[in-house]
Amino acid sequence: MQSSERFAAALLHQGARALAVATVQELGAAQPALLARGLPATFVDPVEDTRVRLLTLAEAVGVDRPELFAHQLAWYKVALAHRGVAAEYLTANLQALRATLLRELPPPSHATLLRHLDHGEARLATAPIELPSHLVGSGPMLDAARRFLLAILENRRQDALDLLLGLQAAGHSVASLHDELLTPVQREVGRMWLMAEIPIADEHFVSQIVRTSIDRLAGLAPRAPRNGRTVLTFAVGGNLHDIPIRLVAERFEQHGWEAWHLGADMPASDLEWTLQDRPVDLVACSVALVLHIGAARETIARLRHVLGERCPPILVGGLPFTVVPDLHLVIGADGVAPDAGAAVVRGEALVAAR
Repeated sequence: MQSSERFAAALLHQGARALAVATVQELGAAQPALLARGLPATFVDPVEDTRVRLLTLAEAVGVDRPELFAHQLAWYKVALAHRGVAAEYLTANLQALRATLLRELPPPSHATLLRHLDHGEARLATAPIELPSHLVGSGPMLDAARRFLLAILENRRQDALDLLLGLQAAGHSVASLHDELLTPVQREVGRMWLMAEIPIADEHFVSQIVRTSIDRLAGLAPRAPRNGRTVLTFAVGGNLHDIPIRLVAERFEQHGWEAWHLGADMPASDLEWTLQDRPVDLVACSVALVLHIGAARETIARLRHVLGERCPPILVGGLPFTVVPDLHLVIGADGVAPDAGAAVVRGEALVAAR
């Protein structure tokens, strides 16, 4: 990463609040009627909305991957379109943001910022506002996933759990239930919230039932004999989405590993103390949002600094690494995996190679 990117990212992080206020003022002066309409109550106010956008831009600039910012803009386009926000709001906000950054930040940062903003605006212009369901198609597991989700949304919690456990008793592996039922359901409920088809309360309720389902299945999954290896799993600081990394921990345990699972929002500063007394063979951490990239990079750097040659291989996963396939290399990880099954394969290869 060049010094110009580091410089621009630092400026955005340090001045995010002030720059957001200035951007909203710029927007209000250019299009007062548009700003007066505001954002829905289920979203934050325009200043906070813009501040988060600036922080997302900072993360993308910090690793010099414009597609990360563009991806987040496409996400916002869907969310705002389905909440009655004027179609031109996001474009106008970006135009005001561009004017503010060019006015307030020093010229050495301009080329980097403009490259990311240009890419984002181009993506925004063509991004769809409708996203297809993750549960379309045919097949027994997809049908079961639809019935599982419907039971939860109709507040038939026990019916959903009975359906899941019945499938396991009928011979479906726990791994297949993780991959082909629980994961698509979790993705679908996220899509439904994004498109304002369900409130956030329903999304939380479904996630809680999915966590309960993982717990119920954990005691039923066959385990390979212990292989003497330990994997440390966690979601990086700021990442509250713990279900994907929990599935990773479960899959490693099914393959004979001991999984030391720390859950969501793990601060990087505490890991060095933790690993002084309990060495591990592999670290696996998850990154849900572009906003968490900096936390992942800090975590990796801290582990390598503190542990030195004793630092185990570090495996990462999450949506940003799908958007930018080489992102794991940029932040210093040893490998990346798109799902729990791939995490075990990649993790075992990393440890064997070491």
